[in-house]
Amino acid sequence: MMRIKLVALSFVFMLNSAQLFAEIYEVNNEKIKFLLESNVPLIDIRTEGEWYETGVIKSSHLMTFFDKNGSYDFRKWMTEVVEIANENGPVVIICRSGRRSRIVSNMIIKENSEYLIYHATNGIKSWIESSNKTVQPN
Repeated sequence: MMRIKLVALSFVFMLNSAQLFAEIYEVNNEKIKFLLESNVPLIDIRTEGEWYETGVIKSSHLMTFFDKNGSYDFRKWMTEVVEIANENGPVVIICRSGRRSRIVSNMIIKENSEYLIYHATNGIKSWIESSNKTVQPN
């Protein structure tokens, strides 16, 4: 009986081992600046209305994830991400406050545990509150 439990436990561990090593790196504004200077793409997942309301970080890629109803097409969206950030990143993900970008970052890691994700912890609100500049979206 003990042997069966050990085999079952080993099997569960093997299935989840990729997730154990997956990591999302939380980044503040200073780290975001450094990553942008290092040519790491930044994807702003907010809605178009939000982009116009606050402006966007210069050189960010504007790719709404959740529509106004909260729906999304993950596969289609990821196809566009791969064009920007290759198959395993790196990429910075930002939203208004960090909540949606955290959800999206987790979805990416669940899909591809080798993806290198930098999560803008407190979103564009923190960027603006820290007197960092934004530009109007193109």
